[in-house]
Amino acid sequence: MPTIHPTAFVDPKADLADDVSVGPYCIIEGRVTIGPGCRLVSHACLKGPLTLGQDNAVYPFACIGFDPQDRKYGHDFEGVGTVIGDRNILRESVTVHRATGEHPTTLGHDNYLMANAHVAHDCKIGNECIFANSAVIAGHVQVADKVILAGGAGVQQFCRVGRLSMLSGNEGITKDLPPFCIVHHTKRVGSLNVIGLRRNGYRENIKPLQQAFDLLYKSGLTTPKAAEQIEHNLSDDPLCAELAQFLRTADRGVTQYAGADTMYSA
Repeated sequence: MPTIHPTAFVDPKADLADDVSVGPYCIIEGRVTIGPGCRLVSHACLKGPLTLGQDNAVYPFACIGFDPQDRKYGHDFEGVGTVIGDRNILRESVTVHRATGEHPTTLGHDNYLMANAHVAHDCKIGNECIFANSAVIAGHVQVADKVILAGGAGVQQFCRVGRLSMLSGNEGITKDLPPFCIVHHTKRVGSLNVIGLRRNGYRENIKPLQQAFDLLYKSGLTTPKAAEQIEHNLSDDPLCAELAQFLRTADRGVTQYAGADTMYSA
């Protein structure tokens, strides 16, 4: 049987695995499914429809699955809810809001959301991402795998954040951020995320990616033309091919370049 502190409230509609731990003053409301090994430390609030996979940790005052911050939807709107994968850590006061559309707000596996991070309605987050303290993403944002949002970083609604990219602290974007890039100037791409690429075993891909980066940001080509040139000249490199595909589907445009003086050496 789950371990439930006597001060906690668990809705009869909820379904908890036998080894789930629910700490003091937690509230689980509605159709909430919690998988094996999950731990609610204390004062966490979960609202269904919500599914948590296994081995997730939810810290005090986190609010998961609550109403979207959208004037069109009130507290009585249930929708398709929120789905959270496995081995995620949701620290103090993290908020993840349920969806307004046909697909649930989704968090993948092995993500770390630090204190006060916010995931708005209808977002889709991949795996192994880190959102530092007070990093926020607005509605309908898509975040690929292994993205890092440093403290206070922000992403405007409907943007996409490509794989292995990074936003530096207190920076924000209003257009798509291509994979493997790092933003360290306001609303500008500064360079490739060279350190992240090295750490994830992509050292051999850095030079072709640098060529692709130059085609995108330093050649004067339009984004569609840059994507075409990357595919033509560099498609043998799988990361360059991934970048080109991202660019071809960047309906909002891509985040602009800050300038040559910001480049890092590979």
